[in-house]
Amino acid sequence: MFTVTDAARVQLAKNLAESNAEAIKVALQKSGCSGYKYYIDFCDKIDDSVVVLEESPVQIVAEASILPYLESVTLDYIQDGINRMFKFQNPEAKAECGCGESFMF
Repeated sequence: MFTVTDAARVQLAKNLAESNAEAIKVALQKSGCSGYKYYIDFCDKIDDSVVVLEESPVQIVAEASILPYLESVTLDYIQDGINRMFKFQNPEAKAECGCGESFMF
């Protein structure tokens, strides 16, 4: 089950409010030395190509093909001093690169 923390939900709502998009899209791409990287994008139109993961207060969607990669993932928003960022935590990842950018299944 894909989980979004309250801190992430609040920040996603702020980001969405500042855009013309309908939803926030969680996506996956090949990247880094370990293989894959999660990222967040805006979804301008909700159609059959995406699955709604969460509806309120922010609509969060993903392509159906990546749902198995979101099974145990938690999306958090972390504030550490002046640094602020979204962080995906996947306990199912078999390995992560040293910089934390990518992971392997």
